[in-house]
Amino acid sequence: MPTPLRTVPLEKERVWGGSRLRPPRTLPIGELWVAGPWLAAAAGPQAGRTLEELAAELGERLVGAASPAGEGPRFPLLVKFLDPAAWLSIQVHPDDATARRLEGPGAVGKTEAWYVLEAEPGAELLVGTRPGVTLDEVRAAIGRPAATRGTAVVDLMERTAVRPGDAFLIPAGTLHSVGPGVLLYELQQPSDLTYRVDDWGRPPTPGRPLHTAQALASVAVGGPVRRPAGNTARIVACPHFVLDDLDAPATLDPAGRTLHVVAAVGAPVELAGDGWSERLAPLEVVVVPAAAGPYHLQPERGGRALVASLP
Repeated sequence: MPTPLRTVPLEKERVWGGSRLRPPRTLPIGELWVAGPWLAAAAGPQAGRTLEELAAELGERLVGAASPAGEGPRFPLLVKFLDPAAWLSIQVHPDDATARRLEGPGAVGKTEAWYVLEAEPGAELLVGTRPGVTLDEVRAAIGRPAATRGTAVVDLMERTAVRPGDAFLIPAGTLHSVGPGVLLYELQQPSDLTYRVDDWGRPPTPGRPLHTAQALASVAVGGPVRRPAGNTARIVACPHFVLDDLDAPATLDPAGRTLHVVAAVGAPVELAGDGWSERLAPLEVVVVPAAAGPYHLQPERGGRALVASLP
């Protein structure tokens, strides 16, 4: 029976990054990737092998019977933490069909979800378009010269103040940007396709170009889906993934249907299954294979577990 997998996190330098995830190197660390196809197992007999390689070998024993059909046994999720000290670019991600049309038959779209871990006073997101804004207006703003494009696009977007515990589903095609002072958990399809509309006056470089044509092909109008009101563990659900927020002891069972990606936030989380146990410090993650069987999850006082899985 497969046992849980820890990964070697990938530290991503970003011009907008902060200092809460890792000490800065040449550039600050803006993103910490903790689970996804490109990450390698950290220890044990599978050490050094990527989750995509293990998905190809183990198939449904790792990813579960609910893994997307027609894509083969691929690792189906990507989990990150984001720490912006400045605004991310105004950007948009394609859906699956647009990704394949623009990038080739193996490309995957990028619907994502956010959970706000920390938020300084006044922290904001730009997510989606204001009510009544039309797709023609959005496309016209994106098509403006670079000098005036950013202001024109921001004027059409919804500005949202945030606090810890806020959760949002960001469908592919949604214009968005994350502001400084937010520490964010991000769950998404296993894709890194990002089309930059504007970069807040930062000059384009080979590593950070603008993608006007791709953005025009991908963008849609509308906004995010917010966390449901009331006391509910299921905070995000879509055809690509679900996300549960657990702050009390629970017994979970992947039941051969889906893997679980468990992240500890706020305080450590203990997990124990048949012949295995894991203790996750805050911002640590473990991948529980679909065939691992039932396990008990226990957040310590003040902590919670974010459990990502397939619908």
